[in-house]
Parts: sequence; C-alpha cells; structure tokens
Amino acid sequence: MVECIAQFDMLSSFATYAYNNPSNVKAELIADEEGSDTLIEAKEMYHPFLWRKRPVANDFLLHRGNISIITGANMAGKSTFLRTVGVNYILACCGAPVSASSFRFTLVSLFSSMRTTDNLSKDISYFNAELIRLGQLLDHVKSHKHTLIILDEILKGTNSKDKLEGSVMFLNEISRHSVTGIIATHDLELSKLEQSAGDIFTNYCFEIELSEEIKYSYKISRGVSKNMNATYLLRNILKRV
Repeated sequence: MVECIAQFDMLSSFATYAYNNPSNVKAELIADEEGSDTLIEAKEMYHPFLWRKRPVANDFLLHRGNISIITGANMAGKSTFLRTVGVNYILACCGAPVSASSFRFTLVSLFSSMRTTDNLSKDISYFNAELIRLGQLLDHVKSHKHTLIILDEILKGTNSKDKLEGSVMFLNEISRHSVTGIIATHDLELSKLEQSAGDIFTNYCFEIELSEEIKYSYKISRGVSKNMNATYLLRNILKRV
C-alpha cells in the first residue's frame, strides 16, 4: 500500500511539474540500434530553477567517450552549467519534460560530485572527503557499462601544484574506463590535455569581459578561458578600504 502511494505521489509530482512548465519539451531517447556516439545533444538548454529570470540558454553536444573540460572565472557560470546538464539529464531519464528547445540523450549511469563537505564527527577532513568521493566514482565506473560523470573542481582541498598533478593523473586514469565526462576547473593547465589526447578531451569555457564593470555572458564556447576575475575583484574591494 505504501509503495502504491509513493508511486502515485511521484507521478503526480511529475505531472504537476510538466503542467507548470508548458514551455519545456519532451526529450528524445537515442536508441542503441541507431549506432550514434551522441550522449547529449541539447539546444537552448537552461536550469529549470531559472525560468522566471530569463535564463541564458546554451547549446551543448557531448559525444560518448569524450571528457569536456570547462574553464572560466568565478561566477562565470561553470557550476550552474554543470547543474543544468545534470538536472535536465535526470529529468529526461525519468520521462519528464526538460528545460530546452530540444534534448536528445543516451541512457547511461550518472555519477556526480558537485559539493563535498568535511565531517568533524567522523574525523573526515575536506580533502579526505574528496578522496573518498573520487574512490566511490572509480568503483562506480568499474561496475557499470558506461557512466556520465559530472565533477565540479577536482581536489579543491590541496595546494595548487599537488592539485594539478593529481587532477591530471585522475583524469588520465578515468579516461581509460567507459566514461563520458564534464569537468569544471580553475586549473587552466588541465586544458593542455586536449593537446595530448584531443580524441578524448575537449576544452570549453565561460569567458568574461573585464572593463570598469565585469560583464558575464554566461554563454559556453569552445576554447580556454583567458580572463580571470579574483584579483580584479579583490583590488576593487581594497580600493574602498
């Protein structure tokens, strides 16, 4: 009885969501027999929570076996984009309408790591929590046919040099498995992976325009970010002190 009520509640929630978002579209599942290497092909995709705020929509194409490395300044849109892809992919897998003008996808396993926290009661530091999560990711991809991984900044809890070397080592290892990935990072050096393995790694960025005021386009494009804003913003704060 309880399971029936839970099932009814779930279906009612999806129906309410679809009714309240009439501009959303039904996603198209790419059948295995099509032989397509496309995992996600989205047009004018945005985060469902932003529909009242005139969100900036993005197109995105992700091929099976490809790992997209996304660079960009703080607040430029990297994390929101990762959440946009993840939420819409889950909605599509559940049969719910998605926030896009069109959305084609292949059904695979999904593993994400967007926000890691420490745990004092369990004696787990922030860095240790990151390692545990990455270990869980490796176990997951080894036990599933294919996995879409979404990671927001790898190894945030260590110094820059160690972080870069560890991130390169991890991405090279994960690329040997049956995975497709989207990785957001501040480490511009990670973009060099496209030079050594362009068949696997592809660079994308969210660029900003630095002038008297920082202008954020929130549009994803191919390439590596050139403008950073942390020093710029801190300098403006210090001017007011």
